[in-house]
Amino acid sequence: MYVNNQMYPALKISNLEKTYPHQNSPALQDISFEVYQGDKIGLIGANGSGKTTLFRLILNLLHPDHGTINILDQSDPEKAKKHLGFVSEHQEGLTNFTPDEILMYAGRMSGISEIIVNKKRSELLKWAKLESQRDELLESFSKGMRQRLFLASALIHSPDILLLDEPMSGLDPSSQNDFRELLKGLKSYTLLYASHQLADVEELCNRIFIFHQGKFIKDIAFTEQRDSIFILDTEVSIIPLIEKFKRIHFRESRKTREIFRVEILSDQNSFQKLLSECQQKNIPIHRIKSKSILEDEYDRYVKGV
Repeated sequence: MYVNNQMYPALKISNLEKTYPHQNSPALQDISFEVYQGDKIGLIGANGSGKTTLFRLILNLLHPDHGTINILDQSDPEKAKKHLGFVSEHQEGLTNFTPDEILMYAGRMSGISEIIVNKKRSELLKWAKLESQRDELLESFSKGMRQRLFLASALIHSPDILLLDEPMSGLDPSSQNDFRELLKGLKSYTLLYASHQLADVEELCNRIFIFHQGKFIKDIAFTEQRDSIFILDTEVSIIPLIEKFKRIHFRESRKTREIFRVEILSDQNSFQKLLSECQQKNIPIHRIKSKSILEDEYDRYVKGV
């Protein structure tokens, strides 16, 4: 259970439920959690797990069948929208506008004065590395450039909470890296970031929410020291070596006629020392596989592996 001692959460979801018309199964079933200011939350789950529905409910684009949403101690969803910024996977119908026009429109829709909008849009265009394209139409932009612009427009009214729904989907590696670096700089913001890219979620987030078939399955809090899971095909004689390391923990082991397979949880430094000792003791390592804790949890709860 994640605990934070701030006076009240930035976002509190209580017993939230939503079923779409003509669907038998709920899109969200009795969802409850709290997010605190400065948290970077990664939302993961298969398509249809409820992540986008959750965002639509928070943004007041849908109304829940049951439950409440409290944003920075504000229970009125319309009044709370000023605290939110949103970037989705797709933005349609804006190809005949320029970045300057889009940021001006976003600022004025948020109730910001024209003087402040003019100042902030110049700052944000420079931050998003789009200053030289500010008067060009979006129809000539790559998807990476568009997503950087939409991130800038989501920030123009200085929201407290930023909702990101698969914002890097379909971007090439270079554009993903550019977008990722922008997100890393948003240290003071509270983020809810939905993605299928587990590596990005691990890198950018301090907590992970796993969703499956409309249910909130697990809340994982990451510490600064992130261990990994290592699976070794080796020999039984490795066990006494493993037991010498305080930072290495057994998960399971099994022996067949051909191999002895052991699964351990370890930090990288301890694991390298274990391999070095195996070499010194002539204990063969036939095969090594590794995966993150997040991959393991995803496989267990989402894939059912």
